Amino acid sequence: MEANEWIVFFLSVFVFANVLLLGLLFFTIKSANKKANRYIGLFLWSIALQIFNYLLGEIVEESGYFLLIFDPLLFALPLLFFYLYTTINKRIEKWHYLLFVPGIVHNVLLHLEGVLLTEEGITVFGVFFYCMEFLLMIYAFRILQKHKKKIVNFYSDVEYKSLAWLESIFILVVLIHLFSFTDSIVDVFTFEYLNHLLDWTFFGLLMFMIFWVSYNGFSQPEIFKQQLFLATENRTMVELTNWKEVPVNTSEKKRKKSDENKATIEQQEPIISEHDQKQFEAIKIQILQQELFTNPKLNLRSLAIKLGVKEKELSRLINECGNVNFYRFINEYRIEKFKQLVQSPEAPKFTLLGLATEAGFYSKSTFYAAFKKLEGMTPKQYEKSLKKS
Repeated sequence: MEANEWIVFFLSVFVFANVLLLGLLFFTIKSANKKANRYIGLFLWSIALQIFNYLLGEIVEESGYFLLIFDPLLFALPLLFFYLYTTINKRIEKWHYLLFVPGIVHNVLLHLEGVLLTEEGITVFGVFFYCMEFLLMIYAFRILQKHKKKIVNFYSDVEYKSLAWLESIFILVVLIHLFSFTDSIVDVFTFEYLNHLLDWTFFGLLMFMIFWVSYNGFSQPEIFKQQLFLATENRTMVELTNWKEVPVNTSEKKRKKSDENKATIEQQEPIISEHDQKQFEAIKIQILQQELFTNPKLNLRSLAIKLGVKEKELSRLINECGNVNFYRFINEYRIEKFKQLVQSPEAPKFTLLGLATEAGFYSKSTFYAAFKKLEGMTPKQYEKSLKKS
């Protein structure tokens, strides 16, 4: 082997040992998402097995064959999918196990020639299975999008609940598999000048994915640990993106279309009774007087218990009477509280983040995102505008 190949080889040995250890930690360490972590552990071990296959291949490279005990490549995405389902507390159905069938068939076809396989054999039927992975990734993305729209009606802080990091992992897995497939084609056609580039790119993506999975996996809590009422039952659920009013159209054609849309929305909007409006106002007064919004872990269930209102009823009142989701409803109170605190005599003693924490914000990113959405400027810009005035 050349010097570059020896470096990759020893780095692979190092990564292999660490991935094995990380996978074991996900099985044994106490976590808020322990049930789902076993799938992350299996996912990491599938990577370790893939590296092990590479190391075996390097050992018998001169023979023109490579030694393959088991190829876990097509099991990675299904394991991530199971992790996603378990984390959002959705039941894994029997048909979901069919997602492992392509991986099983892939290994059966590979071993038709025995344990020692020609490298060209992988590319014959590999394209079909990789295409199936893209379909699985698209399906997982749809689940994640529905999840993001749902959680804003239950939580006031969605930073560790949106599972946005999983999207990048799904993409990385597909990219790594694509590089692996491309590498086999390069080997077939002996494009030697691309081999080093592909090897290092593959290795870099793999290292980043291992780090990103480990970092987020250990800190990821289970979502909807207690089963909340079904979002589909409430037709007036408001999405997170509905923060700003629709801009007025200048052209006559667009104005006409906007009017038609408004008329349609008005027809669909439920009629708010006087009783509901009074109840909603009483709820707002109670939240304001007791400053319930300052609890950083406040969610729909805990607020409903504090107010003595049914969870589903509270959500309906916020959505229909307030025309907002729970996330915005609570964070509006927090931002108003922050604006009061930043103008108080004691404000210079604290940082902006300190004041935001006093107002009930759990993290800096949630605070900055919510403030900019509602105020159209960053908290720092708001502070400067106060000094100027």
